[in-house]
Amino acid sequence: MPSTPDPTEFERTALPHLPDCFAFALSLARNAVDAEDLVQETFLRAQRCFDQFEPGTNAKAWLFTILRRLHIDRHRRARVRPGYQPEEELEAFAVRNDPDPGPPEIEGVSPTDVLAALEEVPEAFRVAVRLRDIDGFSYKEIGRVLGVPPGTVMSRIHRGRESLKAVLVAWRDERVGRRPSAAGGSGASHEASR
Repeated sequence: MPSTPDPTEFERTALPHLPDCFAFALSLARNAVDAEDLVQETFLRAQRCFDQFEPGTNAKAWLFTILRRLHIDRHRRARVRPGYQPEEELEAFAVRNDPDPGPPEIEGVSPTDVLAALEEVPEAFRVAVRLRDIDGFSYKEIGRVLGVPPGTVMSRIHRGRESLKAVLVAWRDERVGRRPSAAGGSGASHEASR
């Protein structure tokens, strides 16, 4: 029986991140076929450029950067921008509340609800929140992946979390037959029930 060859350094470094790359591609492309194509193209390009990868650095961030750039290039070739909007316009989508120290935690909302609601958040915010809260990247790594300064990353994450929270509160209130509250679901009635 012939033995299988030992995996290459590229395979040992990149292949463990294949599921995460597909999930990220799916969040960008929003359909499985395009996401599969993006991942395939990402791994082909990564293999061709593997000599440029610095061992010991974050391989997942390196792959995500390649993937995101390929996604943008596809849209440029098709003369369609992937949801680009200036920061001022994106602010209109965000709910203005006090700063949120982490991902929204809303009673009666499941992790599946959070992932579904994240799809309702504008792309620039959605990608930043996903990279931080789902994929666990640091602000600096997210900045490298997105090509923006860390301050912009923090702003997008905050605004994305606020938008996500607003969607989740609206969904929860809709399920239980409540009218949306002006305080974003953290009103006095909730405090009184404790």
